[in-house]
Amino acid sequence: MSVSVASSHELGTVRAKVPPRTRRQQNWFPFLLSAPALLALIGVLYPFFTAIYYSLTDYRLIRQIYNFIGFQNYLQLLRDSAFLHALGNTLLLAGVALIIELPLGFGIALLLSRPARGIGILRSLLLLPLMLPPVITGFMWKAMLAPDSGLVNMLLSPFGLKNIAWLSEPLLAWLSILFIEVWVSTPFVALILLSGIQALPKEPFEAADVDGAPFGFIFRKLMLPMLKPFIILVLMFRIVDVLKLFDVIFATTGGGPLQATETLSISVYKEVFQYYNLGYAIAKIMVLFVINYVASFFLASRWRKASTFDTGVAAR
Repeated sequence: MSVSVASSHELGTVRAKVPPRTRRQQNWFPFLLSAPALLALIGVLYPFFTAIYYSLTDYRLIRQIYNFIGFQNYLQLLRDSAFLHALGNTLLLAGVALIIELPLGFGIALLLSRPARGIGILRSLLLLPLMLPPVITGFMWKAMLAPDSGLVNMLLSPFGLKNIAWLSEPLLAWLSILFIEVWVSTPFVALILLSGIQALPKEPFEAADVDGAPFGFIFRKLMLPMLKPFIILVLMFRIVDVLKLFDVIFATTGGGPLQATETLSISVYKEVFQYYNLGYAIAKIMVLFVINYVASFFLASRWRKASTFDTGVAAR
């Protein structure tokens, strides 16, 4: 009892010796450390809430006066056939692109994970589509898909296919955008999955080989469950990226022909810079944000569960 009383007395003596100014500095020090993060948070939240406010107005770039109209912009979106077409086009393009990119990237990752001569060169070549800016990629493919002088038609001409208007016919233009998107993004999927394959523990696969398990069993029961966090991570990045696809479409078709390749990002661009309707354009952006947020939140929760499961399996 005397020891505890002495200890508390000594502690009070030490606190009494600390100058009040030093104590105030110690109290403010954590806030000073968190100030950059707080400023960054304000820099994100202020434009976000400002955009929400403008989406509830009839603000136009060509006039300074605007009125608060509530949810009229959002109600107008439900009656806007052009917006619904762009929304459907965006979701369709994202869905088909992911269905192609994930299996194709998985197959490339499996091939590149095997030790072979020259495999490092192939892995380096896989980075080439990712190193080009999206606008440059769009202009490059626009030149290659030209009806008269394009490289693609030159390669197809020996097979009797000549002067195909890849970017002038609605269906061909949509398929061309899909092909360019797959060409650009599949290497990213392959690299993430390749890193996941290389990070897998070797002991379960060696034990399966000793037991004579076929590759199909190893792939379904071992590799896929262990790679689930990487697959979800790839889906999360790719969904966010493909839903806001703009650069390639803008550089190749501009959303045409006949709005066949118009996505929400292209629709927002036209709403702002052709019709100067900023309030209505921000309402479209908010719809895109909600779709991205819901998809990201769902996949992030699945990723956390998959990572926890994978950690538990590895611990065993």
